[in-house]
Amino acid sequence: MPGPEWIWVVVVIAVIFGASRLPAMGRNVGLGIKEFKKGIADASSDDDEKREARKSAGPGGTEERGPSA
Repeated sequence: MPGPEWIWVVVVIAVIFGASRLPAMGRNVGLGIKEFKKGIADASSDDDEKREARKSAGPGGTEERGPSA
């Protein structure tokens, strides 16, 4: 959406929500995006740790195995 379309979008949002609430809404959206990215990074690092643990366990998949029934 290049050009004047953005101006209309901003004007409509300002009319609907009020100009005083726009900075708070923008801040909340930014915090939400930041939290989302942090969650993705944490999940990715957890997956990497699990993968490393499986590699160090050897071909059996676990270091300790109980007796088979």
